[in-house]
Amino acid sequence: MQTQAQMAAALQAQVQAQAPAPTYEAGIGGVSMMERFRRMTLPFFKGESDPIMAESWLREMEKNFHAI
Repeated sequence: MQTQAQMAAALQAQVQAQAPAPTYEAGIGGVSMMERFRRMTLPFFKGESDPIMAESWLREMEKNFHAI
């Protein structure tokens, strides 16, 4: 029984791995969410070690994600 369950799980994982990537439909006005995101003025993270700067960048990015 255990091997049968393992084989079923392996087969399921293989089927999911081979499934086509989801396609995203065009949103409002025919523009996809990815295109809307690219058009936004996004902050650039410079890799600074200051945690306050990193947190500020993260908050700005989250605002942009919520906007779309």
